[in-house]
Amino acid sequence: MTLLVSGWVAIDDIETPFEKRDGLLGGSATPAAMGAALFTDVRLLAAVGEDFPDKSRKLFEGKNIDLDGLVVVPGAKTSRWGGRYHYDMNTRDTLFTELGVNADWQPSLPKGWEATDSIFCAAGDPVVQRALIGGLEGPRASMVDTIKLYIDAAGEEFRTTIGAADFVAINDSEARMLAGTASIAKASSVLLETGTKGVVIKLGEYGAAYRSGDDYFVAPGYPLEDVIDPTGAGDAFAGGFMGFLDSVAEITPAAIRRAIVYGSTVASFQVEDFGPARLLTLTRDEVEARYRQFRSLTHFEVDG
Repeated sequence: MTLLVSGWVAIDDIETPFEKRDGLLGGSATPAAMGAALFTDVRLLAAVGEDFPDKSRKLFEGKNIDLDGLVVVPGAKTSRWGGRYHYDMNTRDTLFTELGVNADWQPSLPKGWEATDSIFCAAGDPVVQRALIGGLEGPRASMVDTIKLYIDAAGEEFRTTIGAADFVAINDSEARMLAGTASIAKASSVLLETGTKGVVIKLGEYGAAYRSGDDYFVAPGYPLEDVIDPTGAGDAFAGGFMGFLDSVAEITPAAIRRAIVYGSTVASFQVEDFGPARLLTLTRDEVEARYRQFRSLTHFEVDG
């Protein structure tokens, strides 16, 4: 099986109450691709500028990720983002966003990628996301994500794109904004009306809520005592979710629930270090061990 991951590969400057790191490999597609590669073969579709460090590109190598779609655009600059977190690491301040190459780059599928089995479109232009999904030959699963930048600029286009995908992954504040309601449960119902099959609302350290036409499922976040850098946790979740779904023989309601827990498991590793550092050393055995712990923490017997 193969999973196409599209989105940004960027350079991040991150500041927390405890430490500051500059020049980190970041962007939405980076943790998504690395998380998904723990489960399936990944094809990365993204653009960087001529200034993109060779050492950053090498971090993708040997990770079950096809880099034929990682394009270097002549004369362009790599996208950059800077953020500052507070003691409540569910909140952050965006210090700057430099679109760079992603201001006007139009992705196209490398030859042969039309037959990719599944696709995750990380935050990006919703028109481009829709075109990428439509460019595949009947993907078995598709998911889109977004950020406030694109909701503000093209909210209606993103609603249309949600309807073209099997799943949408979106954080709680953006779901409320897009649906025009303060209720997470209501927001998931409103987003289902676009025509998508399932809505995943990411709740940060508190886990994720999933809604489909006939299912509602809530998975807690894995209890971590030390959170180093939450950047990219939602994308790592989506990568784990879609990577697992791409690896199963049949996408059933039970498989979707397992995918949510696997996604939360991968995200819990992402936050243990700055940038993608923890995902670079993460093994499938470690994921499976924490997945089993996750299940034991949420299991209970019903008396009577």
